[in-house]
Amino acid sequence: MRGTHGFSTDRLRRRRVTLFAIGAAGVLIANNLGPSVALFTGYEIFTNVTISFVLASTAVYFLVARGLWNVWPISVAIGSPPDLSGEWTGHLYTDTDEYDDEDVAAVNELGHGLVKMEATLRIKQSWDQILVELVGPNSNSNSTGATILTGNGPTTLTYNYNNQGTDFHDELDQHVGTTTVEYDPESETLEGTYYTGPNRENHGRLEVERTS
Repeated sequence: MRGTHGFSTDRLRRRRVTLFAIGAAGVLIANNLGPSVALFTGYEIFTNVTISFVLASTAVYFLVARGLWNVWPISVAIGSPPDLSGEWTGHLYTDTDEYDDEDVAAVNELGHGLVKMEATLRIKQSWDQILVELVGPNSNSNSTGATILTGNGPTTLTYNYNNQGTDFHDELDQHVGTTTVEYDPESETLEGTYYTGPNRENHGRLEVERTS
């Protein structure tokens, strides 16, 4: 998938079991493709058709990693993390001082003392690749690395991001940061905090709900 990058996870069998299984499937396909096609079609001419182990294993990998990784029971067998792909919409709460007082959340509101802004999170995910794009009111950011943890308590997604900034907003120079959100499968929400590096030095919260 264009723009995606690898991510880490605490589901160790994702590598140990799945890569071995993909290799084993590649061996079976490479050794039995011709005879199987001949048996299925009834034409013995296909008996000697061969395919390399590398090509067969690669085909199985793409089939599993891009198409079947989130389909039960395959997802359980290969230790897939939850599927977070889709579009998530909600709000970003930031401690920026570039907005008027009426934009700041009141004491009885979520994100008290922070500026509330609309935001959209777009996630592309496969078995071993992911891209998290945050579309904000003034600029966008893209993830550069990510970790999905599922072992202790709720599933959490932590990702590092790069924001190129914008020429139309003085405060938004190029900067990097980190976001950690908790996934609630019942409400289909991602909620958590973020902070940025020394180029900007601000922090806040992200609250979004899956819409597609």
